[in-house]
Amino acid sequence: MTGRGARGAIAALAALVALACGRDEQAAAPPPPEVLVATAQVGNVPDRREYSANVRAVNRVDVRARVRGYLREQLFEDGQLVAKDALLFRIDPREYEIALAEAKGQQARARANADRARRDFARAQELYQQKVVSVSVLDERRAARDAAAAEVQAADAAVRDAELNLSYCQVTAPIAGRIGRALVDVGNLVGESGQDTVLAEIVQVDPIHVYFAPTERDRLDVLRGAEEGRIPPVRIGTIPIELRLGDGSLYAHPGVVDYVDPTVEATRGTVTVRALVPNPDDVLRPGQFVRATAVFPDRTGAVLVPQRAVLQEQAGSSLLVVTPDGVVESRTVEVGAVHDGMQEIRSGLAAGERVVVDGVQKARPGSKVVAKPLAEDVAKSAAAKEGAAAPPR
Repeated sequence: MTGRGARGAIAALAALVALACGRDEQAAAPPPPEVLVATAQVGNVPDRREYSANVRAVNRVDVRARVRGYLREQLFEDGQLVAKDALLFRIDPREYEIALAEAKGQQARARANADRARRDFARAQELYQQKVVSVSVLDERRAARDAAAAEVQAADAAVRDAELNLSYCQVTAPIAGRIGRALVDVGNLVGESGQDTVLAEIVQVDPIHVYFAPTERDRLDVLRGAEEGRIPPVRIGTIPIELRLGDGSLYAHPGVVDYVDPTVEATRGTVTVRALVPNPDDVLRPGQFVRATAVFPDRTGAVLVPQRAVLQEQAGSSLLVVTPDGVVESRTVEVGAVHDGMQEIRSGLAAGERVVVDGVQKARPGSKVVAKPLAEDVAKSAAAKEGAAAPPR
């Protein structure tokens, strides 16, 4: 074989080897992975925001002994519900009954003196007109009359003061509510050294307040909703509040927001919100923890995807989107409310785009995949086609 023939044979052999290797590489290359995708839909989603909340009394009042004396009687059972102005304690009134009697005696004496002073002044006026007495005598009788009238006013005030002190011997409930245990036993001296003695505490239980703390982000979102007209601009008294108790059961009586703090808590970035909730059955107690849900108007025209398609990362939320040519694309999105397993996407995704739901581990951004629709998407599409094909009745 000549040198030229040998070189040709070698080239042909090399070509056969390269062709065989290419076929092996093509045979070894795996097909694109299959993933299940869902198509982003447009729908309505309830806007409900749940927070941890704390129950507090609307009013909490100390029942105090306002006069000094021995506690004679307790007229309630510890922990019972009491009505406003209900009689709770009696303090020994004898000292104040005596003081009232003395004040009334002084009052009678002052009135008698005032009556005599008026008559003396009237006589002095007659005698002055007859030129029997001088001006100085008339002025003296007038001064005596005015002084006696002032004494009557002082005596009247002393009687009212004595009556007030006597009334304090009967300690009544300043508000309606549930009273705690008696803090002083019957027989003890109360009001010593001019200090009011706390006898018990009453808390108002119906209605009752519930406090919770939405984030600053929630506050801004509500403001945007008001600007868009979706949320009433006057939020106080218009946002319903639903409660769930510690066992997960729904509380029977919804409340309404009645106060929003005008400041933001700097360390936590939250805003204190208060709801007024009816409590006719005494289910809620001050200090109790509940779950409060603020119920806003539904979001209409929302872009929805299955909640499990959303990837939560440190930088935020994202989706794996499959483009029309089958390429995977990572998309950062802003998420909203969740309802029945569907996640609202507020920005970053358009209706009709496909997102990876199952097979996320196999879908790499920039690579191709074989996208297959979810079974529920297929069922919805078939139902829609059947509805369109059905003849009108």
